Amino acid sequence: MKGKSSLGILFALLLVGSIFIMPLPTKAAVVGNIKVGIIGPYGLPHWSPAGMKEAAEMARDEVNDAGGIYLPDADPPGYYNITLVFRDEYSYPDILPSQAAISMEELCDPAEEGCDIVIGGFRTECVMTMIPVAVTHGVPFLINGASTSGLTNPTTCPYLWRINPINSTMLFYTIAGGVGGYLLPQKLNPIFGADLDNNPVTPNQTKVAVLSEDLAWTIEMHTMLSNPAYYPSILGPYANVTYEGRIPDGTTNVASWIQGVIDSEARLLIHVFSGVSGVPVIATWKAMSCGALPVGINVLGQLQNHWVTTGGACDYECILNFAGTRTPIIPGVTEVFWDNFVAKSGGYWPLYTAWGTYDGIHNVAEALAAIGQMDKDLLKAYYENPAYARLGLNGIFKFTSDHDVLSPEYGPTWPVGLVRAFICQWQVQFGSGPIDGRMEVVCPVDQVFSKKWAIPPWMYELVEDINYDGEVDMRDVGAAARAFGTYPGHERWEKEADINFDNNVDMRDIGAIARKFGTKISLPVPYP
Repeated sequence: MKGKSSLGILFALLLVGSIFIMPLPTKAAVVGNIKVGIIGPYGLPHWSPAGMKEAAEMARDEVNDAGGIYLPDADPPGYYNITLVFRDEYSYPDILPSQAAISMEELCDPAEEGCDIVIGGFRTECVMTMIPVAVTHGVPFLINGASTSGLTNPTTCPYLWRINPINSTMLFYTIAGGVGGYLLPQKLNPIFGADLDNNPVTPNQTKVAVLSEDLAWTIEMHTMLSNPAYYPSILGPYANVTYEGRIPDGTTNVASWIQGVIDSEARLLIHVFSGVSGVPVIATWKAMSCGALPVGINVLGQLQNHWVTTGGACDYECILNFAGTRTPIIPGVTEVFWDNFVAKSGGYWPLYTAWGTYDGIHNVAEALAAIGQMDKDLLKAYYENPAYARLGLNGIFKFTSDHDVLSPEYGPTWPVGLVRAFICQWQVQFGSGPIDGRMEVVCPVDQVFSKKWAIPPWMYELVEDINYDGEVDMRDVGAAARAFGTYPGHERWEKEADINFDNNVDMRDIGAIARKFGTKISLPVPYP
């Protein structure tokens, strides 16, 4: 597949004047401070060392070291530094919404911290108690963490926006777009699809299982993915859900549910977890050699130690994330942020709350510099301007009319480059040290940084079958030959021909295909 960048001209336009890190005139004396409250889940890595705290400090230092924010219409006019105030939202180990409200009161009340703006909010249950406090004090609040749809409402909460992540509805559609728009029709169905309903009108279908944690935020998603009244319009005509299960939050012995997936002969497992059960689900999936590729949401699967925690069992797991491991989404920007964060945090990869906090502070700094003062109504007007857009760490950022993140691109391609979630797959990497794993973006599939969506060999052992027709023949050899000597971004690049995932099509790939030349497998491949 030919690689390309979806940002192109928009990237260049948004970078005019170096929009990403605000340029300032010669450094002058600072006349005041903009106080930013950062509130999040103390005790979780999403706060520190891989989340909000380090990212906030990093963005603060960048803005202040560049001279501060120039506010000519402030009283007094001049350069302002960002100062940070941290508070716990009390969402770990227990969720305590009443304590979250107290923390928010401390940040917003002029008699206490009197913050000019607040960024954060991880757990929806806590955020829902924070919002009324921010509204009462009229303090702008940028949500960074809670994805539940419907939290923002400009009528009742005029100074509330979501900065990160995209809402749960769009997260759901991102899974559906990748699975229904690419994975099922292009990769799984050619290998595993069969006539499951004796209906000549419908195409061959692949069996699908759905597992989710039994919490309120997953109810709608689980229903839409598993109920036959809904899922055909979402996953497409190639899906046939043969098993669904809800796992109580905190459950660690999940063997019976994985056995249910196996008994149903599902070839795709859509999993949706935010808590601890997501880890044993994947560990058990591998231990039981489950023949269904896991794709979905696993919040703990985003952690850097997921590979170690699962003993490498997460190899092939596909999850929604803000980016892969050091993915150069915006070349020269995204990987620089990654490297700087890793250096600051002592080696920890940034989680999505880190990306949102960092982007949020730079977003606020740029907005205030544009309006010339700290005024919430001018800030509201600035964000509500239909022309508003900025280049963030993983795409072009805009707000919807409801003050949410605009993220309409959820399918297998990314033509415009608006902020979205990515489907990343844990894949083994071979280096000079021991075998390790990293997350690679596999959807969208049309970017230079997009990697091949891998299928576990115990599901389909003929990895040299580039076109998934059940045999290694001249069509596979021809495709690899045409791509010989290429790499991501090359006009003749074909990632399916990169048999060993080293970002080159060379003699090792050609040799692997040649050794299997003439091998045939009857389709559809039977369940193990």
